[in-house]
Amino acid sequence: MGRMIYTRVVIDMGTGAVLEQEGFEWTGPVAECKGGGGGSTVNSVDYAYNARMATLSEEQQAWAREYFGMWQQYYKPYEIAQAQANLELLPLETNLYKNQLTAATQLLPQQTEAAQKFLTASTQGVDVNERMALATADTANTWKDVNATTARAAARMGVNPNSGRFQGIQATLDTQKAAQLAGARTQARVGAEQENYDRLTKAAGFNATGGILQGLGFMNG
Repeated sequence: MGRMIYTRVVIDMGTGAVLEQEGFEWTGPVAECKGGGGGSTVNSVDYAYNARMATLSEEQQAWAREYFGMWQQYYKPYEIAQAQANLELLPLETNLYKNQLTAATQLLPQQTEAAQKFLTASTQGVDVNERMALATADTANTWKDVNATTARAAARMGVNPNSGRFQGIQATLDTQKAAQLAGARTQARVGAEQENYDRLTKAAGFNATGGILQGLGFMNG
């Protein structure tokens, strides 16, 4: 008894009908791998096994038709509507992108100049000595009337300006003034150096092109 050996089969997923098939008839011996021990003739056929496989194949085709029908009923209309909505939005998105490009072209010179100024200011930094001098001047200004005020207060209390007591008060005030001046200069120096370091750090990580485009909405994903 010959058997049909199929090499190509095309099935309609909607109906399960066979649209195309290619193959040839085989009349030679057939070896079936069914497992188990014991000998068997080469041409023996397990009809029960073949029936089970045929039933399983029919069930699989039924499942495929069921899912294909569900896709046609629910997902296909959604995909069509989504595609149509995207087509309607395409002119608006194109116009928006053109406007963004126009804005970028117009703002690019100003953005470039601002970026150059930022990098220049960051690399040059602040003058540490100038900051220390300003701190010294500000602190000294707070002490400009201290000696006169102390002398008047001592006079009201009857303290002789030439006495050792008054000289001790003056020495204490001078020590406090020197300490405040030194502290102000140190604080100004440390602050200026830290500011220069922060500026250089920002300059090192600055992306001029990315910054300009991000400001125009091109780097927001």
